[in-house]
Amino acid sequence: MNRNLSKLLQSLAGAVVLSMASLSMAATYTYDFDADENERGGQPLNFGDLNVYGGLLVDGARPSVVAANAYLDAGPKAGLGVCRESVDNTAGGGAPGANKCFTNGGGYAGSDDNMQLNEVLGFVFDAEKEIANVGINGAHADVAPKTQVLIWTDTQGFDLLAVIAGKITLGFKLTEMAIFGAMSDFYKTYMADNFQMGTTNANALYIAGINEVPIPAAVWLFGSALLGLTGLRRRKVAV
Repeated sequence: MNRNLSKLLQSLAGAVVLSMASLSMAATYTYDFDADENERGGQPLNFGDLNVYGGLLVDGARPSVVAANAYLDAGPKAGLGVCRESVDNTAGGGAPGANKCFTNGGGYAGSDDNMQLNEVLGFVFDAEKEIANVGINGAHADVAPKTQVLIWTDTQGFDLLAVIAGKITLGFKLTEMAIFGAMSDFYKTYMADNFQMGTTNANALYIAGINEVPIPAAVWLFGSALLGLTGLRRRKVAV
């Protein structure tokens, strides 16, 4: 086979492989919290250029929030949730060895490591990012389709978005974001009166991951083909 033709075919094959790899990357979360890693919690949790804060809305004469622990729960269909009180890494007090979400008294009174009533997670990035979607799980299970989740971002304000195929779609730039669990009657009334919208209609949620807008596969394909043709040109000059 002509050497130049052989080189060109090799370059095109490389371009196809790279473009397929980019399509694969587009299907994965940039920040994957639905991973089987060690459970941990704190205020905040750090994921490189992302800090995640836990909070608890408090009913009263006016809206207020107190600090809680953001919590990463391990296992299938898990992710980020909230521990209202302490996170004990010694796993004592009669708790299962894998569960470190406790009450302040030190005893285990049932797990509360997902997003329950009036709990909220705040996400703060070091720089503005374009977010494609946010993964949502139920309590170690798929969340029901059309489940509505209330979010707030520093560029779009409040949105009540439906879960489709385990994720809510954003598709815009932001630096800060808050995702809410189910709300008490006080906050349901407050949101309806002040923002003319409802609130999250499901309890016990995990945040599975956040997916940044990926580079389109066509960019990889075009760039790879250009590199291949550059190599071909150099080969011809050398000959």
